[in-house]
Amino acid sequence: MKQANLLKLVMAGALATTGIAAHALDQGGIIKIADQSGASGVMSDAGRKIDDSALTAKVKAELLAKKDVPSTKVHVTTRHGVVHLTGSVPQSAQKTLVVDTVKGVEGVVDVKDDIKVMGK
Repeated sequence: MKQANLLKLVMAGALATTGIAAHALDQGGIIKIADQSGASGVMSDAGRKIDDSALTAKVKAELLAKKDVPSTKVHVTTRHGVVHLTGSVPQSAQKTLVVDTVKGVEGVVDVKDDIKVMGK
């Protein structure tokens, strides 16, 4: 009897350390596997938010490095790798430069351009 309980405990420990799924023993000693599809969705959403924040920072840094871009007037948000640009620039050439710069940033999936051209 002790060997059977020890074997169940060792098996549960081995399965739990694999990281594949959550495991638990019920009162009868049967191993149950918890469905973690919801939990992994939360983790991927959290990871995506971090990736999107990092990508936004990367895009802003690229825009700040450009001489001919009034980057303080351009607002950047990112969701699922899609960068959304809003704000205004004085000339259409600057708008084109902003969009082209953002498209060239590694990790950008797409660019949604809502920048207005407002002459001085």
